[in-house]
Order: sequence, then C-alpha cells, then structure tokens
Amino acid sequence: MNRVAPSLSLHDQTMRLNGSIHFENAAEIYQQGLLMVKKQQQWPLLLDLSGLEASNTITLAVFVQWVRQCKIGQKIVLQHTPEKMQAIIEASNLQAAFT
Repeated sequence: MNRVAPSLSLHDQTMRLNGSIHFENAAEIYQQGLLMVKKQQQWPLLLDLSGLEASNTITLAVFVQWVRQCKIGQKIVLQHTPEKMQAIIEASNLQAAFT
C-alpha cells in the first residue's frame, strides 16, 4: 500500500492535514499537531481535512487526543470532512466533539 506521509500546516485559525495517518506515524503527527493546538491564540481552530488521503480510527484517535488537550472555551472544528471519516465519527458517537 502506497501511503502519503502526513503533514500539518497552520495558517491563522486553520490547521491543514495532508496525507495519511497510520499506526507507524500517529504519535509523530499527534505531537506536531499538539504543538500547534497549544500555541493557538484564535479559536475555534479549524481542522481542514481536504488533503486527508485515508480515513481510519487511528486518525480519529489523533483528533480526539487534540480535542482533549483543549481548554474550556477552545474548540476544534472539522472542515471538508471526507464521507468515510464522517461515518467513523458518527459510528463512534463523537459528532459533538467536533462541532
């Protein structure tokens, strides 16, 4: 399977994810995103998923961990969520965590 290595970029209130998060790189991308979340000054933080190459529960677990690091009043809102990722979020009953 040819996987695209994930990358994160931050511009103002938008963090953009490109590529695929999988078991081998989840911890690294989590740490990169966590630094961005902790430094964020403007909320909500928009997580643009238009460049997400694969949707899976590992990717969702990374997102949930970022949300858990947010303080009261801080929120991460998903944008351009692929259908498969939306289905995983709904099956996990986590819609409220990202709206």
